[in-house]
This record gives sequence, structure tokens and C-alpha cells, in this order.
Amino acid sequence: MNRRKKIDPRVIGSFVIGAIILTVAGLLFFGPGGFLAETKRYVIFFDSSVKGLTIGSPVRFRGVKIGQIKQINVRVQPQGFKFYIPIVIEIEPSKFNIDGTDESIIDVIKASVFGGDSISPLVKKGLRVEMRLDSLVTGQLYINMDMFPGTPIILTGENSDYPELPAIKSSLEVLSQTFEEIPLKEITDRLVRIIEGVDKLISSSAIHDTLENLNAATDQLNIFLQNLDKQLPPVVESLKVTLETSQQTLQTADSTMKHIDGKIEGFSEQFNQTAQSVNGAAIEAQVVMEQIKGLSAADSDVLKQLSLTLEEINRTARAVRYLATEIEEDPQILLRGRSNGETK
Repeated sequence: MNRRKKIDPRVIGSFVIGAIILTVAGLLFFGPGGFLAETKRYVIFFDSSVKGLTIGSPVRFRGVKIGQIKQINVRVQPQGFKFYIPIVIEIEPSKFNIDGTDESIIDVIKASVFGGDSISPLVKKGLRVEMRLDSLVTGQLYINMDMFPGTPIILTGENSDYPELPAIKSSLEVLSQTFEEIPLKEITDRLVRIIEGVDKLISSSAIHDTLENLNAATDQLNIFLQNLDKQLPPVVESLKVTLETSQQTLQTADSTMKHIDGKIEGFSEQFNQTAQSVNGAAIEAQVVMEQIKGLSAADSDVLKQLSLTLEEINRTARAVRYLATEIEEDPQILLRGRSNGETK
């Protein structure tokens, strides 16, 4: 019977240590951010405060972390002493995948060696960089990358070991600049003067007197309204009775006038017939007069008498016509008679 060969513990330990080393090496060389991972560094120049940015602060594209800040420096131009703050960021261009392509590890190594850049074309399409607030409590900022088509590509042209990405003013910077341009001291002084004026106005005796007078006027108005409320119903009832009585009176007068108009119309028709008869008689008398003119001179007395008779008939006819005209113009003359001032 063969004896089992005893395994040396050192061999087992060597295998375990080797496996750990291989795992760590794989992560270092092939893991995210490893030595063979495709990374690219860029520089961004800011001319405003970058308080809140630190080394290691994230770089995001629409909320997706694609890198981090590696360096923060200060640079000053001798001409004009203009200060710039160059911030070096490290991102992974492979995060920006292009549909329809499948790059292998060989392509990644080639891009790292020969300097392939997949972000520069995006700059021409509107890729811009800005600072944004990451935490309102701590005041930490982060670098945000997004597409802003139509905005100009503004580069400082400063010498750098890395490609420069164009920066734009963030909404936070624009808001801060707007607040700086607001004349806060002038507005504060004006508000203080307004408050003091309001305080003086409220504390003045004129306001108290006015309020007391207003209260007294309100009390009087309430008393007046109460009295009016008591007196108004009888007045309304009296007006209602008066209107009903007036309506009945108008109805009675209307029926009376209709009755009188009927009688006057009948009388007018009879009077018109009489006047027509008188006119006919006058016409016949005139015809007879013309015939009598041919009589001899011995009958002149008869002619004179006839002439007088005809004239009397004519006067009677005119009087009848005149009376008929008056009745037509004023039918009530038959009821009230002719006044003393009227001509006959």
C-alpha cells in the first residue's frame, strides 16, 4: 500500500499568493482606470472662483460620471495681470460610444499610444464645459459637460500640455453676476426710508383721528340703514297703492275718452251732412240768381230781395262750415263750450 505524498503548505501558499497577484494585476491593467484603460487629459481655463472644486471632484456628462479632476493650478498673465485657473481633468473617451462600432482592446491600446481623440469632434458640435453645484449643503462643485449647440468656441490659447476644452459661464455664475450688478445698498436704503415713512404715518395723530372719524361715520351709516330698513316697507306699500290707483284712473279715463270720441264722431257726421245740404242749397240759389238776372227792370225790387236772401244763405253756410271746422279740430268744445277768450 502506497503512502499518500504529503503536500507542502508552501506550495499551496504560493498558488494563493499568485492568484491574488494576478487578480490585482488584472484590475490594474485591464480594470476601469487601469494602466491599459483608455484615458485622456484635457485642460479647462476658468477666470472666476472655483471654490468647491477639489482634486478628485467628478466630471459628468448629463449626470453620468466620465472622469475626475487631476490638477488645479493658478496662472497669471504678465500683461494686465489677468488670472486664469487651469483645471486638468482626466476622462475616458470610450464612454462616448459611437453606434455601429465595436472597438477591441487592440484599438484601445492603439488610441492610447497614437493619441486618438473621440471628444474633439464633439466640441465642434457644441460640447462645452461648466461648473455646477453638486451639494447645496457642502457647497461642493463638479465639472459638467453637455451639448450647447450655437454657443461660440472660446479658447484662451494658453500654452498647456493638454488639449483645451471651451468653457462657458454656468447658470450659477450668471446668477451671481446678476446679483453683483444689483444695487443692493441703494435698494436697502430706499426700503429703510419707505419703512420709516410708513412707521411715521401709522404713528401720526392724523391717522388716529381719521380712524375715529371713520368709525363714527360707520356707526351713523348703520343707524341710517336701520331707520331706512324700518321706514322703507310702508313707503313701498304706499307707492304700490298709489300706482294701482293711478292705473285704475288711467283705465277709467281711457274708456271715457273712447265713449266721448264715439259720440263726437257721430255728431260730426250729422253736422257734415247738414253743411253739405246747405252748400247744395247755396249752389242752387246761385243758379236761380243767374237765371233771374235776365228779368226786366220792372222786377228790380224782387231781384234785390232775392239777392239779400242769397247773401244770408251764404253767411249761414260759412258759419256752419266754420263751426264744423272747430269741432273737427277740438271735439271737446261740445262738452266744455267756447271760452271767453276765443273769437266767434
